[in-house]
Amino acid sequence: MPLLRLPTHDRLAYIDTGPTGGSPLLLIHGFTGTATADLGNLIAEFAPAHRLLAPDLRGYGQSRPPNRDFPPDFYERDAVDMAALLDAVQPGPVVVLGFSDGAEVALLLAAARPDLVRGVVAWGVSGVISPEELAGVAKWLPATAWGPEREQWKQQIITRHGAEQFPAMVEGWVAAAQAIAAAGGNICYQQAANIACPVLLLNGDGEEGNTPRDVRRLAERIPGARLEFVSDSGHAIHRDRPDVLLARIRAFLAEGY
Repeated sequence: MPLLRLPTHDRLAYIDTGPTGGSPLLLIHGFTGTATADLGNLIAEFAPAHRLLAPDLRGYGQSRPPNRDFPPDFYERDAVDMAALLDAVQPGPVVVLGFSDGAEVALLLAAARPDLVRGVVAWGVSGVISPEELAGVAKWLPATAWGPEREQWKQQIITRHGAEQFPAMVEGWVAAAQAIAAAGGNICYQQAANIACPVLLLNGDGEEGNTPRDVRRLAERIPGARLEFVSDSGHAIHRDRPDVLLARIRAFLAEGY
């Protein structure tokens, strides 16, 4: 994977594939994921026809050292990193496909740098840390006491990011969520009114932390945004209903974005 040195001297490793003349896409993974672990099926689907950029966010996967940390402004920091990547590679305005934390980052990027983004498809997103989200993630603590029900997730973190990142990654994210909630809960909701490009929001009907209440409020905040609830899906639509997600992305791209 190519490496970009960020102004902070952190590493950003990214996939850059597909025809250079193809309309460019930026794919942003979620919490504890990597580009290929979360979005490998989308990379395989869209790389033949699109210039495709898919980073491991700083501190994740191959974008190390240093290891990932979670200051309360980590979403904004990731959006700045994505802008730095696009400024360096200069693929032209991109459609951003973002999942979970990556979806929040996609919307922050679109709000802050409209020159870089021509459209966004975001799933597993609500724009805020809700009380429901906070109550849910509190059950992750202490991560050192995880039982068999979370053993697979624990091993994924260790395999993808190194043993030293468990439990620090989980506990760091929860601490950041608590700090964001204490400051009012905003992730990208306030900034979303500044988004000028077309946006499609998709959430599973089984979502818990990203409540229907909050994602509807987010959709209303973004001028012209479309919102769809995907049946028989939880947070990870790309795993639960990949057929639906691919169809919605294809339709969005077919509209010329």
